[in-house]
Amino acid sequence: MSGNVLLDTVTPALGAVVSTAMYLSPLKAVLRASREKSLGELNPLPFGVTIANCIAWLSYGLLKHDPFVTAPNAAGVLIAVFMTLTAFGLADEEARHKMRFVCCLTAGVMPLLGVFTAFGAKDAEMQKGVWGLAGNVICLIYYAAPLSTMWEVIRTRNSASILVPLTMMNTMNAALWTTYGVAVLDVYIWLPNGIGLALSVLQVALRLVFPARTGMMPSHQHHA
Repeated sequence: MSGNVLLDTVTPALGAVVSTAMYLSPLKAVLRASREKSLGELNPLPFGVTIANCIAWLSYGLLKHDPFVTAPNAAGVLIAVFMTLTAFGLADEEARHKMRFVCCLTAGVMPLLGVFTAFGAKDAEMQKGVWGLAGNVICLIYYAAPLSTMWEVIRTRNSASILVPLTMMNTMNAALWTTYGVAVLDVYIWLPNGIGLALSVLQVALRLVFPARTGMMPSHQHHA
């Protein structure tokens, strides 16, 4: 700990609130799709990734006894499972196949990591390292999900596919957790969120450089 209340308590508390808001941000679109009985342009695949991301960070937070990491990710698992199940019922067969793969991969890998943590890790530091590394990998996938959309924005010179509220929430979330990770000297927290912050800022820059033209929406959006 840095000994600074702002960095050690206020920043992660805000990060926990913003993380929860970030997980909730696609919920409005999911509920609208449920009412309309159609996903439309909504991409459901990131919801499964969010389940894996939240489970990994929930496990890391519990092992580290860190309530700021634990609380938002406990809520995130529930939110992501709800959105995944809702979207699965509305998805076409190709999307369902991808969602099954992501969810089954999560259901297969996470218990294996749990078994290794309980019986194979020699000490608490190794246990935290296992889940910290898993959280890093999944977190980077989560933040990198919009990359294909970013390429589409550059190709079409149209940023309509970038969701401003979600992008701003991602930016705030990554900035807060990067700051907290640096304050407590936790590379597992500041490294993936630092990379995520750079990607989020890039999306904001693209939104500013290429104005949104709603009449020319790309054929595949990524609402993560």
